[in-house]
Amino acid sequence: MDEFRGVHRQLHFICIDNDHHRIQTILPDRFKRTIENYFLSFTPAERSRVKTISMDLNSYYQDIARRLFPRAEIIIDRFHIIARMTRAFNQYRAQAMKQFPKASRQYRLLKFSWQLYLKSATNLSYEHEYYDRHLRQKVTSGERVDLGLAINDRLRADYQFLQNVMQNLKQRNLDQLTESLYPGTELSPQMTAVLHTLRHNLMYVLNASRFDYSNGTIEGINRMIKQIQRTAFGFRNYNHLVYRIQFRQMAKKKNQAA
Repeated sequence: MDEFRGVHRQLHFICIDNDHHRIQTILPDRFKRTIENYFLSFTPAERSRVKTISMDLNSYYQDIARRLFPRAEIIIDRFHIIARMTRAFNQYRAQAMKQFPKASRQYRLLKFSWQLYLKSATNLSYEHEYYDRHLRQKVTSGERVDLGLAINDRLRADYQFLQNVMQNLKQRNLDQLTESLYPGTELSPQMTAVLHTLRHNLMYVLNASRFDYSNGTIEGINRMIKQIQRTAFGFRNYNHLVYRIQFRQMAKKKNQAA
């Protein structure tokens, strides 16, 4: 389940079959009544056959899924979990950075090469040096991150929390993932808010490790829809947009079969 911005910049609900990558439906809006009326057109027996539902951290869809698909396991998409955490990390990094003068070394450590903080720690090197023009010295990527984290204890705690969740999601380690959601160090307010959200949705977050399903396919379809709208300079008619999406998907499957 997801949504995309379509006709007149309105959000449209979309859901797909994650096994066969087929669009199940596209609705003219994302109002709860519209979504419920669509799914209620199926019998309870048909809805009980749904085993998993993948979505982002939007509680709006969780309420619908729990009520209409009582036997389905809800899966929080792994990308959205990490994206929410990295957004919180960057917000606090920027806040900590602004406490220092722009000409200071601390400011430059937090301002530049921020992408390194978001990489998996296993992909950082402590062997291959490069010249950092902002620090005017040679460092490895691992040393560069360590220098920045040494400035602020909460930033270091946020980084460790982010890394633990990323690694445990990747390794499908349910026990360690559960433990990582109860860190012993104090986090920033931004990361604490994310932590509370993940704890509130603990079972659904753990399902992200238990199952292979994700929102990757539907995000790809949403990207395709954006390209269609950009090429057509937008659509004013909802039905025309839906027909064009369906035609594009059929043409894509035909090319793949050939």
